[in-house]
Amino acid sequence: MYNGEKMLDLLFYLLITFSLIGWIGYFIIIINNHRKMPHLTTKSPGTTLENAPSVSIIIPTRNESKRISHCIETLKAQTYPKLETIIIDDSNDNTIDAIKNIVGNDKRFQIVKQKKLQPGWVGKPFALQQGSKIAKGDWLIFIDADTYYHPVLVERVVEYALKNKLDMLSLAPQHVCKSFWEKMIQPIFLGAILGLSPLAKVNDPNSKISFASGPFIMINHSIFDSVGGYRTIKGFIADDIEIAKLVKTSGFKLGIVNAQSLMSLRMYEKFSDIWEGWSKNSFLGFVQKREVKSKLMQILIFFAVLFLIFDFLILPFATIIGALFTLLVLRSLPSLYFLLLPLATWVISVVALMYVQKVYHIDRAWYSPLTLAFGGIIAMGIFANSALKTISGKGVIWKGRVYAIEQ
Repeated sequence: MYNGEKMLDLLFYLLITFSLIGWIGYFIIIINNHRKMPHLTTKSPGTTLENAPSVSIIIPTRNESKRISHCIETLKAQTYPKLETIIIDDSNDNTIDAIKNIVGNDKRFQIVKQKKLQPGWVGKPFALQQGSKIAKGDWLIFIDADTYYHPVLVERVVEYALKNKLDMLSLAPQHVCKSFWEKMIQPIFLGAILGLSPLAKVNDPNSKISFASGPFIMINHSIFDSVGGYRTIKGFIADDIEIAKLVKTSGFKLGIVNAQSLMSLRMYEKFSDIWEGWSKNSFLGFVQKREVKSKLMQILIFFAVLFLIFDFLILPFATIIGALFTLLVLRSLPSLYFLLLPLATWVISVVALMYVQKVYHIDRAWYSPLTLAFGGIIAMGIFANSALKTISGKGVIWKGRVYAIEQ
């Protein structure tokens, strides 16, 4: 029995130490990458856009009547001279009416009914591909309906892309979180993405790391056509990451910048939206990006990620609660290491998440990092839901459609 207890203690210390080292490493990665990331602001770099290229903004909409207004209003206010906006709509609510009420007789806007979704296509890439065929612009900008912008946004991104000789540019936006569930869950998933995809490396042409944020992607029209557009990646749920990988591996120059003063985004509002949205991306997008089709490998990834979520987010806080219970209720003095190691881990995790929220403008709720353990439990549920539906072949659901890995 004594040896068994010692083995359990050793295992616990190993798990907590692994979590502590992981959080320290994560914090270093986040700090390093943020310092190296370019920042785009409302201030003009002092250059004039002589012979400004034409730009086409393409928005896919599917039942966005409650969220589209702010987006259209800010697009209508854009100051860029050579601009058209194409809306590819696949709604059965009053989304089009909401758009028309704002657009009025503004000839820069065009609403097009989405064609019937073809087999093998994910809905969003299909809509964007259709829009690219209609677009007349030298540059294409793909955006989401839940975004909104500063009036000089298009001016600044075109200036930046031309000055830095980019072929594709994506923006890291400000993430707006209003509800309790958004404030608890969104920083966890967004923070994980920032740790797994070091954004500064995206701007390095010598690095293989690629990444793009789907709510805003700008790409040279001719480059988009030359790599096959979304036809090449039509079945990928994480189409933003895949188009970035396609562009970079094809030898073109990819960039991503912080642009929180120019662009805001509210991804999800209700708990059900958060659950469905991250269930769509968290496992299916992960294995698609890495082309993992083996069921055995998918199962191993599933358990590995669940372990990491538990070890990093839940175990430190749960251990602190356990130590306090032992001390205050059972009147027994816990081991010093049993209390100090988890406490150090939890403090570093809270500080790291606070830093991420501050520099990347992911909400500003003071209590969000303090809810890591509770958010971690929900994150485990979301990831498990995504994984089980993907591995079973049932597929994940997004906006009424079912998506699964093609075997």
